[in-house]
Amino acid sequence: MLSIFVMYSPDRTLPFDYTLACLKRMELYADCQKILVVDGRFQKYLPDWDIVEVPRLNNKFCWGRMWDAGVLNSRFDRVLYLDSDRLLPQSFLKATLEKMTPDSFIFTSLHFQMLKKLKLEDCIRLLEMSDLSQLLTDASTTGSLRFEPRVKEPVHGSSKNVMSGSTGFFKQTYIELGGVDHWYCGHGAFADSDFHYTSARNGCRFVDLQLPELHFPHEKLDSDNQALSQMDLWKASLDNFVYYCHKWSVPQAILVEFARHSGIQKPERYVKQALMNLNDSPRDLAEK
Repeated sequence: MLSIFVMYSPDRTLPFDYTLACLKRMELYADCQKILVVDGRFQKYLPDWDIVEVPRLNNKFCWGRMWDAGVLNSRFDRVLYLDSDRLLPQSFLKATLEKMTPDSFIFTSLHFQMLKKLKLEDCIRLLEMSDLSQLLTDASTTGSLRFEPRVKEPVHGSSKNVMSGSTGFFKQTYIELGGVDHWYCGHGAFADSDFHYTSARNGCRFVDLQLPELHFPHEKLDSDNQALSQMDLWKASLDNFVYYCHKWSVPQAILVEFARHSGIQKPERYVKQALMNLNDSPRDLAEK
């Protein structure tokens, strides 16, 4: 059968309620192991779920630690990773299991960002539409969704990709790949992009279910629980992208442009200094 682990933060209560409602509609849900991987403490009772609390190190959210907690607590050899803000159709679990093979990752490219909160019944109706072209033109929800496809092949930049949630794989495949790099912390972390590229370089296949996925809207918060602007999010992800580019020998021009887009006044100088500060990164330690 299948182990499902959901990454959860305490500020995602309503999105998770929607995610859970969609999961409970799915065939095979009752037979799956359910794991809630929590950023910090979880104060509620959730029947039939294993709760795994992951403390922060130096007050930083670490994607790799969350992934590891979910995978290594999975009892079954097949694993499904979900974010706590993804709504999926009734056929998703069965379709994922049917397509899952060793050295493959199962995802859906048909990702729709919700621009405003909708009623649960409207979300379910949209997910179960036989003609997916109607999702963006439905009369009662027009203007509520934006199509943001998840890419199948890795790109060196910010993108929704195979590893960006709603991803099925074999536990042993994850372990053999070395898991998600623990270097990446915080918002816009590039941890998913890094693991996507690692998997591609190791010959893994990416299988697209082409089922709709709704991404529930929520603000991303700083350490003081204040909403981050888009520019703040770019800046928060910049240092992680510096490491990503250094690790994979991405041309520096791409990094400089990303820094400029993030609002850095002197991007060339910033990038040069940031790269100098990486002399204890895993890549550098391996080369010594």
